[in-house]
Amino acid sequence: MLTVSCAKNLPAKPEVTDTACDWVNIIYLTEHDIEVMDSQTKKDILTHNKAWQANCKPEKAQKYAPE
Repeated sequence: MLTVSCAKNLPAKPEVTDTACDWVNIIYLTEHDIEVMDSQTKKDILTHNKAWQANCKPEKAQKYAPE
């Protein structure tokens, strides 16, 4: 036996909450880190930090950041 029903209310629309900025942060380096790292690692860290600044930096800090 088949049972068919018609829902009057559509299911709740799923909401996606981005939590990346809750667990991702800028990577800080010491002078020693800079001396011993290869170029590619330095570039990767710079890319990560720029992405963090573009996506996660607090509004107040962005407003007063030097350009």
